Amino acid sequence: MAAKFTQAEKAWCLYDWANSSFVTTIVAAVLPVFFVSTVVADPGPVTLKFHLFEITSNSQSLWGYAMSLAALLVAIGAPVFGAMADAGGKRKLFLGIMTTVGIISSALLFFSGPGLVKFTLAMVILGQIGFAGANVFYNSLLVYVTPPARRDLISSRGFAMGYLGGGLLLALNLLMIKQPGLFGIPQGTLAVRLSFLSVALWWAGFSIPLFKKVPEGTVGGNGTDFRKSFLKGIRSLGATFKSIRQHRQAFRFLLSFLLYNDGIQTIIMMATVFGKAELGLDSSHLIGALLLTQFIGFPGSIYYGKLATRLGSKKMLLIGLGGYIAIVLYAWRMTETWQFWILAGAVGLLQGGVQAISRSFYSVLIPQEHSSEYFGFFSISSRFASILGPLMFALIGDITGSTRNSILSISVFFIAGGIMLLTVRDPDHA
Repeated sequence: MAAKFTQAEKAWCLYDWANSSFVTTIVAAVLPVFFVSTVVADPGPVTLKFHLFEITSNSQSLWGYAMSLAALLVAIGAPVFGAMADAGGKRKLFLGIMTTVGIISSALLFFSGPGLVKFTLAMVILGQIGFAGANVFYNSLLVYVTPPARRDLISSRGFAMGYLGGGLLLALNLLMIKQPGLFGIPQGTLAVRLSFLSVALWWAGFSIPLFKKVPEGTVGGNGTDFRKSFLKGIRSLGATFKSIRQHRQAFRFLLSFLLYNDGIQTIIMMATVFGKAELGLDSSHLIGALLLTQFIGFPGSIYYGKLATRLGSKKMLLIGLGGYIAIVLYAWRMTETWQFWILAGAVGLLQGGVQAISRSFYSVLIPQEHSSEYFGFFSISSRFASILGPLMFALIGDITGSTRNSILSISVFFIAGGIMLLTVRDPDHA
C-alpha cells in the first residue's frame, strides 16, 4: 500500500494548484482574447514606438513576440539564478522573489484597457518571467520533498493538481465574465479585469503552505552572501553543463524535449489567439474550450502515467507526439466552432501526460546524486522551448497573412522531437 502523502508533499503539490491559475486565466484564456478584442481592438497593423526602434504588426503576432521575449529573458537569467540558489541553499528565497514578481504583474493587469498595448504586454512579460523563474526553484525542491521512489507519483500529482486548480479558477472567472450580475459587477470590462486580480490572490494564498511546510535543503553554501553565491553558481553551472554532455542519453533527451515541448508550449500560448483570428470565436467558446482542456487534463495525466508504467515511457511519449501531429493537422483544416471543442478535448488527453512522463523519464536518465542540478537544465530547456515556437508562429503569420499557416508549422517541432527521441535508449525497456 502506498504511503500517505506527507504535509511537505501536499504543500509542494498545492503550489502547482496555485500558480497554474496564471497559465489558464492570463496566458491561455482570458487575457489573449481581451488583448485582441479590447486592448488593441483594431484588426489592422498596430505600430508600437520605443526609444530605439518601432514595430508594426497585428495583434496576434504582437502576442507571439511578447511570449517569445519573455521566454528568452527567463532562459538567459534562470540558469545563473538556479545555480546561485543551489550554491547558497536559498531556493525558497528565490522562489519567493519570482513568485512575488508574477503575483504583482497579474494584479497590475487589472489596470489594462483599450489602447494600453505596451503596458499590457509589459505586465504579461513580467508575469511570465515570475511564473517561469519560480518554476525553476519549485522543481528543484522536489528532491527535498520526497524520496526517489515517490518522485514520479508526487510529480504527476503536482501536474494533476495544477490542471484542477487552474481549471476551477478559470471556471469561476468564466462565470463572472458571462454573468457579472450574479457577482454584483456592472456590464463592461470590469469582470475581465477582476479575473486578473483573482489570479494574484489565488496564487498568493495557495502558495503559503509551500513556504511553511517544504524543506529547503542546502548544497554546501550554508547561506553565503549574494556575491559568493553568484560566483559559486557560475562555476557550478559550467561544471554541470560539461557533465550533462557526457551523459549522452540525458543530453539527447533534453534536445528532443526542447523540440517537441516547443510545439506544446506554442499551442498553449497561441490557441485562443488562433481561435479568435481564424474562426471568429467569442470568449465563451474560447475560455470554455480551454476549461474543458483543464478538466480532461486532470484524469488524463494520471491515466497517461499508468499506461506509461505498462507500455514504457518512451513508447507513450512517441504516441503522444503522433497525437500532437494529428492535432495540428486537424487545427489547420478546422472551420467550425464545434471542431475547436474537439481539439481542446484532444489536447487535454495528451498535454499533462506528455509533460509528466517527460519529467519522470528524464529522472531515470540522469545521475541521481546530481538530480537537482540536472533538473535545473530540464527547467531551462522548458523555457528555451517557449521562444522559437511563438516566434515562428508570429513570423509566419506576418509573412503569409494567416495564422492558419502558423499553426501548421508547429508540426515541425513534433516531428523533429520524435526523431531525436528515437535515438534515446529507454533504460527500463532496453
